Amino acid sequence: MFRFDFIIESYARFQSLAKMTGIVILFLILIGNIIHFIEPEAYPTIFDGIWWAIVTISTVGYGDFVPETVLGRFLGMLLIILGIALFSFFITNLASSTVLTQQEKEQGTTKYKNKDHYIIVGWNERSAELIHQLELSYTHPNIVLIDETLQQRPEHLKRLSFIRGSATIDETYKRANIDDAHTIIITANHHISEKAADANSVLSLLTVKGLNESIYAIVELMTSSQVKNAERAGANEIIESSQYLSKLLMSGVLTHGMTDVISQMIKHGEEEHLIFKPVPHELIDLSFQKAIEECQTKDSFLLGIRRDGKTLLHPSHGSLLLKGDHLIFYTR
Repeated sequence: MFRFDFIIESYARFQSLAKMTGIVILFLILIGNIIHFIEPEAYPTIFDGIWWAIVTISTVGYGDFVPETVLGRFLGMLLIILGIALFSFFITNLASSTVLTQQEKEQGTTKYKNKDHYIIVGWNERSAELIHQLELSYTHPNIVLIDETLQQRPEHLKRLSFIRGSATIDETYKRANIDDAHTIIITANHHISEKAADANSVLSLLTVKGLNESIYAIVELMTSSQVKNAERAGANEIIESSQYLSKLLMSGVLTHGMTDVISQMIKHGEEEHLIFKPVPHELIDLSFQKAIEECQTKDSFLLGIRRDGKTLLHPSHGSLLLKGDHLIFYTR
């Protein structure tokens, strides 16, 4: 589908669309007035003159209005020579700017202008799967990919917005409209050493939080050595990929088939399976058993409590629910 936003962005950059359009319109109005003045019988109104100028300059030539005098035909010749050249120049520049803007979007050199979007740092198998899961879970999510190594946007991700640049400098995030972003996910670079990858992730996080302190930041680390630094830098969630993978592998070793069970529990699609819900006001200071009786249904199984950034799975039935707690459900 033809994208008119490409045209708008192209001419907004050069500030020439309004000027070119104005020149063409004024030229048509001028010719329309002149032909009406020269041949008032053939062109009873100024609008008739402007109509004739438009169909002539666009090479349509309906023939409903035709100059009858020598001066009128001379004006028609002038309109054909100058008008068509002006109109062609306008259309050519419009088309070339559109193509240029499309190329810049593909190469990641433009600025993202929408709001409430997800920013993903780093192009790899994990970010590709994350993009796929977001598209399954939400209708047309706004996603911006930041990567320094890609030369252009991945071909199969036409709805994805791409920003090419370093994830450790301000200018890259400003082009990604970091101020209005919803969440940022910083993935680890597995092509360099684990120590260097984690240091780079923390540096990226510091850059992000320096520009938008309130943005929700999820950071992938490969080791535990940089966890404290990531927390100090303002990470809202930290994923230690190596540790989680090791635990998943160990689950498979201890209980064959357990990895598939865990995979199904965290699978996302049209319905969320693991979800948080705030503790109802009437259940505060009551027991977890009471929450089971009141909140658990045949389609929603209560697993535990999320409290102050910590997870309490399958707590004792006598555990009290506090203000600010969230209940963890596994839903059908």
